[in-house]
Formats: sequence, structure tokens, C-alpha cells
Amino acid sequence: MISIGILECGRNLERWLPEHGGFADWFPPLLAQADDDCAFRVYAAIDGELPQDPRLCDAWLLTGSPASVYEDRPWQQGLTRFVQQAVGLRPVVGICYGHQHLHAALGGRVGLHESWGVGIHAYAIQTMPEWLPPEMAVQSAEGLRMIALHRDQVVEPAPGTTVLAANDHCPLAITNIGANVLTIQAHPEMTRAQAAEIYRHHYHDIGPAAAQEAIDSLPGALDAALAAHWIIGFIRARLAARDHQGDAA
Repeated sequence: MISIGILECGRNLERWLPEHGGFADWFPPLLAQADDDCAFRVYAAIDGELPQDPRLCDAWLLTGSPASVYEDRPWQQGLTRFVQQAVGLRPVVGICYGHQHLHAALGGRVGLHESWGVGIHAYAIQTMPEWLPPEMAVQSAEGLRMIALHRDQVVEPAPGTTVLAANDHCPLAITNIGANVLTIQAHPEMTRAQAAEIYRHHYHDIGPAAAQEAIDSLPGALDAALAAHWIIGFIRARLAARDHQGDAA
């Protein structure tokens, strides 16, 4: 069994919790599509709750957040210190905000884009990862379609970055940073219903035309299960490499 520590970097709106749950709640059902032999521990990083040791779990996952990395609040500084230690010991995955935070923590830079990334986006493969199981690589050849929700994005990648998938709006959409970090700008874990709620909530921030186009895109095909296989494939490959080399624990 793989133990995955979820570092929750934001809170869902109170009125959405009964129907949609919190940010960390979305990942166990997502990843179960690829591997139902996972255990999860949740840490409220947004409240400064962080593990005492990166070796407490086999892998770590940073969630999305309404926050911006460059706000650099105390909880974000603590998270940076933790992930800088964790990446040398365990596989680490970042989703949306987590993607951005990992790049910033490891030497990259995040900035405000001129337009929002919303709706279902298709990301074309730039580099097929060697750790992806062959059958998943075949399924991934035409790219991945995922729900997008961001205006911030990585503008300078961290040193050692390999771009795995991209589109015109987001040239650094899926990346490896070195051997132990996988980052995804989009939201494979988010449901269509939750995305629609958020797009309506930010209707005027996004812009009415763009927000409505994003909502109208949501019935389209998604590759959430395929993205789950990417995440689990990465984690399992890195754990196997660690076991082969000898665990630092």
C-alpha cells in the first residue's frame, strides 16, 4: 500500500462543502481510478499544519488554492521549507497551486497571466515520460484534457524542469522538476459540477464571455482517469527507484 500525504493549500467555500467537499477530499476518488491500494493522510498546510518529517508518507501531494504563491505568507514559507526537504527524500506531486508552489520553491517564478485559464483545456505531449507505463503512454499520445482554473501560472520554470505537456495558453502545463517532482497546472481532481460553481462565482472576474464559454465546455471529454495513472505511475516509479537505490530513511 502507498501512503500519500495530502498537503491542503486552500479551503473550499463553506456553502459548497456539503455537496462538493474540501480540496483534499477530491484526490482519493481520483487516484482510486488508477490504484485502490492507497492510504491518505491530510495536513492543513493552509493553517500551518505540516508533517514533522517527509518520511512519514511514501509520497506528498500539494493541492490547489485560491492563494497566489507570491503572497509569500507564513504558511507558504513553511510549506516551501517542507517541500525543499521532501523532494530529496520522497516523490512530490503538485496540482494547480501546488504546481506553482513547487516551481517557486525550487527556483522558478510565478506570475499573473493576462487571461484566465478556464474550461476544459487540451494539453499536447511535449516529452513522453519514461516512467509512464507503456499502455498509459499509448493512451496519452494525443494529449490530456483536463479542467483548468487559474490566472497565475509558472513564467520561469525551476532549474531541472522537463516539460511533459503544454498548450498555447500554458507552456508549462505538466512538468517534471528533476527526478522526484511531478506538477500539473490543471485540475484532474475537480468535478464538472464544482468547476461550474466556481466559474459562476468568478463570472465577472473571468469575464462574462470567457466564463460562459468555460461553462459550456464542461460537458466535453475529460482524461481525469488517465491523469490519475500519470500521478500513480510517477509515484510508483520513483518509489521503485528509491527501493532499488536504498531508502534514505
